[in-house]
Amino acid sequence: MVSRRAFAQAMRRLLDNNFKFTVIGGTIAALAMGQQDLGDDVDVFAESPSIVDNEDAFRSVAEANSWDYGQTWLGTPRITIIVSDEEVPVEFYDNLYDFYIPERFLAEAKRVEVEGVRVKALGLEHYLVLKARSGSDDETLKYLGEAARKGRLKVEANRIYDLSKEFDDRQVIIRKLKEYGII
Repeated sequence: MVSRRAFAQAMRRLLDNNFKFTVIGGTIAALAMGQQDLGDDVDVFAESPSIVDNEDAFRSVAEANSWDYGQTWLGTPRITIIVSDEEVPVEFYDNLYDFYIPERFLAEAKRVEVEGVRVKALGLEHYLVLKARSGSDDETLKYLGEAARKGRLKVEANRIYDLSKEFDDRQVIIRKLKEYGII
C-alpha cells in the first residue's frame, strides 16, 4: 500500500533529483476517488532523464539515495523509495514495444496537488481509455465500474469517446468501458 503521504514525499524526492514525469497509472483513479491507499506502486511516464538514452541515470540516482533499483515487466527502470516506514515502488515507462501513450494524452496532463506536492498526471478519462485498451486487469475495470455506478467516481463519457479516437481499436475500448459500467 502506498499512502497519499508517502506518494507525495516520494514524488517530491524524484522532483528534487531532477526527474520529470507524468503519473499515468492506477494512482490517478485512487486520487480521483479521494482514497488514502493509492495502490501497490506508482506508474509514471518518464520525460527526463530518458529511459532509452540514459537508463544509467536512474541507477545512479537510486544508488546515491540508497533506493532499491530494479526493472518493470517491460525492462524499464523501477525505483523503490523508502518514506518513513513505507516502500513506494515507482515504475518508469516510455513508448516502447507495445506500451503506448499518445502524445496528446501527455500534452493534456494537468498538475495535481497531493499533500502539498504538485505533480503532472493524466486525467481520469485518459487513464480509463488506456486501461481498457491494455486488455489486462479486468478486475480493476470491474471495481472502477462499481465505483462509477455508486457515484464515487465521476467520469465524463463524452471525453472518453473523444480520447478513444486516438486508437484504431476504439470500438473495443468503448465496448469494454460500457461492459463494466464506466460509461
